[in-house]
Amino acid sequence: MTHRMVRTLAAGMMAGALASPAILHTGLEARQTSTSVFPVYEGFLKNDDGTLLLAFAYFNHNRTTITIPPGPDNRFVTGEPDRGQTTTFLPGHHRWQCIMVVDGDFDGILRWHLSHGDETHLTSESMLQYSWEFDAGGARRALRDIDLATAPRDVCLNRSPIVRVLGPSALTGAVGHGVKLFGSVRDEGLPRGAAVTASWRQTSGPGSVTFDVSDQTRTLAFFDTPGTYAVELTGSDTVFERSAQVTVVVAP
Repeated sequence: MTHRMVRTLAAGMMAGALASPAILHTGLEARQTSTSVFPVYEGFLKNDDGTLLLAFAYFNHNRTTITIPPGPDNRFVTGEPDRGQTTTFLPGHHRWQCIMVVDGDFDGILRWHLSHGDETHLTSESMLQYSWEFDAGGARRALRDIDLATAPRDVCLNRSPIVRVLGPSALTGAVGHGVKLFGSVRDEGLPRGAAVTASWRQTSGPGSVTFDVSDQTRTLAFFDTPGTYAVELTGSDTVFERSAQVTVVVAP
């Protein structure tokens, strides 16, 4: 066997090893078994009444929902440790999970502390730097559902769920054939212990709509008459609710 053949064979074996499903699976498992849950400071807004609005989020790198009750592992490290912060952490990145109004003399020191597994993470120390101030888009998102005149101070505020119907603004279907509806309902988890619910209903159309499962965000809708319909997904946290609509054009 020549040196060139040996090098070719070795390269082939190495390529095969790199492409091995077992090796790739092991690497994937290593990424999926992360136990990190990160609290995130999103920024602040100076309100016209002199108060400040603070916003916090989180990253959960686990593939499953993690619960961290208020206490040593889930607290604010200055002032009151329990301010109504999130205790149920869904997988992924979730923004606007704690919106808090503080008085104008706030000193910029309010760190969210989370411990899970063998890791502990805290939010930023420098909260009032100009680079953290929200732009107009961030301000609109942060102020959603908040009345600054009546909002309690120094606690995470309950807001209505974020409700979306995913996909195009108009769907098409046919009588007797199920139309797939994909929705999303997200909430910051307040009030604590309250169930967040989802429900579909028909709001207009020439006939009747039947939902395969009306209390799930993803379902099938069946239409008995051709025409243009509107169906609506509503999310509720028992105190606030929000809705989103989609149009469905149904052929014979």
